[in-house]
Amino acid sequence: MRTTIHADAWFDGTALHREPLWLRIDQGRIAALHRGVGAGLAAEHQLGFVMPGMVEAHAHLFLDGGELDLECRKAYLAADIDTMLATGRANLARSAEHGITLIRDAGDRYGVNHRLRSQWRKHGLRVRSPGLALRKRGRYGSFMGEEVDGIADIEPMVARRAAQGADDCKVLLTGIIDFAAAAVKGAPQFDLAELQAIVKAARLHGLPTFAHCSGRAGIDLAIRAGIDSIEHGFFMESEDLDRMAAARIAWVPTWSPVAFVRDNPALIGLDQAGQDGVARILDQHLRMIGEAHQRGVRLIAGSDAGSYGVVHGPALINELRCFRAAGVPLEAVLHSATSAPRQAWAIPGGRITTGAPADLAAFSTVPDDHFTAFEQAELVLCRGEVVTATLPA
Repeated sequence: MRTTIHADAWFDGTALHREPLWLRIDQGRIAALHRGVGAGLAAEHQLGFVMPGMVEAHAHLFLDGGELDLECRKAYLAADIDTMLATGRANLARSAEHGITLIRDAGDRYGVNHRLRSQWRKHGLRVRSPGLALRKRGRYGSFMGEEVDGIADIEPMVARRAAQGADDCKVLLTGIIDFAAAAVKGAPQFDLAELQAIVKAARLHGLPTFAHCSGRAGIDLAIRAGIDSIEHGFFMESEDLDRMAAARIAWVPTWSPVAFVRDNPALIGLDQAGQDGVARILDQHLRMIGEAHQRGVRLIAGSDAGSYGVVHGPALINELRCFRAAGVPLEAVLHSATSAPRQAWAIPGGRITTGAPADLAAFSTVPDDHFTAFEQAELVLCRGEVVTATLPA
């Protein structure tokens, strides 16, 4: 497809430019670029603001975050594969409406993530899929993980994932949060030797690692083992951030699920002690996100979409609002959802430059601190093709 775009302002993946831009798209790439006053060329699309397509770095495509009936959510886990695939397709469409062109799925045990990746590759939207996560027998994560009995299981399991086409290796390192106690329930699922074996096997097979991890004990293990990305990371401390920056470990803070609990405590019957605990958790988390930027940690935006109350598409925009509220500069916030994850995963794109893939999102205006313009994309291109809100099956 060939097309031309004119925008009044643009973000190139690193820097924000409050000047006109003219782009010619040809064969899925940016074939020509003119900026400034010389960009007043005729264009098929006249837009307010254009940027690389956004990345949702942590999502569960098979889950509907807007389903708030807990019994319905539980029953859904027994649904057939066609039902789950339909949910995933709807979640992809909602994501596209908000300018998201790449999603890293965070795992399911039903094979939905791999199937969606295959189905949507031809339509431009890109899905990264780890397949099944790794978890210890009887521990948290039965809906998305395969059980590891001992260290001898690890290399064959990782090799099998690589052979099945996994893009990443996900580890369920810790459990869930006790809101009233403001602490993680239980000890980490894996010890240091086991976690190091996972990282070693994943690197042998070319798979980046990311760990579901909160609490000081789990975070310490993840850093010592050299996990590539810590997901969630609640109860992070400044010294952890310094070690992560030195080791080039990324952080995906997933603010949205806990923020939804804070804002809707009655939905899960959270008492006053729980509400006070959630408030403490989020206050500390926000401080650490701001510190992470200051200390040079690679921040990557991911919402845990599909979790309770966390709707695909809008939730990523909430993550950007959170980063901005934490004091992260606007350009760094945009970077966290465009070029930063692509760089971390060695994926081409995330930049507006000649020759780059034409994965782009356009909005009515330059984003403000509340990112209201991002609530509806005006144009989304994947490999130069226009993506509509209603995606084909």
